[in-house]
Amino acid sequence: MSVRAPSRPALAVAALGSAAALAATAALAATPGAPVVATEKAGDAAASAPDLTRVSLRRSSDGRLRAGITLAANLPESALVATSGPPGSVCLRLYTAATPGVLPPDFLVCATPDAKGRTLRGTVMAEQVNALPKRLGSAVVTRPSRRSIVLRFSQSVIGRPPVIQFAAEATRAGCVRLGCVDTLPDAPATKKLILRLEAPPER
Repeated sequence: MSVRAPSRPALAVAALGSAAALAATAALAATPGAPVVATEKAGDAAASAPDLTRVSLRRSSDGRLRAGITLAANLPESALVATSGPPGSVCLRLYTAATPGVLPPDFLVCATPDAKGRTLRGTVMAEQVNALPKRLGSAVVTRPSRRSIVLRFSQSVIGRPPVIQFAAEATRAGCVRLGCVDTLPDAPATKKLILRLEAPPER
């Protein structure tokens, strides 16, 4: 039995369809998106952890990711300095391959104080099994208000994933237990940001 080759019009239509899908993917990747937001009422943080009330994540016009984190009360940088144990932090948990609630996040983007509690430093880290997180790069930290923190970082430092599941966490200074960490949404829940559509496989 002979197999008929596709006609030129059919090939042209298929090529146009693939080109349109790729163009749509590129447009989505380049266009700033509306933020994905999670909120909760104040008062649920335990053991004096900073109380999270809002987290958002979106793609900025320059292609970087922008996370905004809001707390129920003012949080001076000095409040995150520990007299013993690790410093306090406000972080974004990013899941690009790991399953929330089953595995730790793939990446952490954190704001932590300098030694004197004068400024916050932004760091992007990769979680590692049975080891401390590995530093991958920096994040830009700004403070629109004393209750809010904004983290900006490159997509490339986390591998340019098409989809990110995310949540915020705030940890009290000196904390070494899960009981002094507030999460938003409550763990293991996350929110999802779609950065780009995957092109359909070629036939």
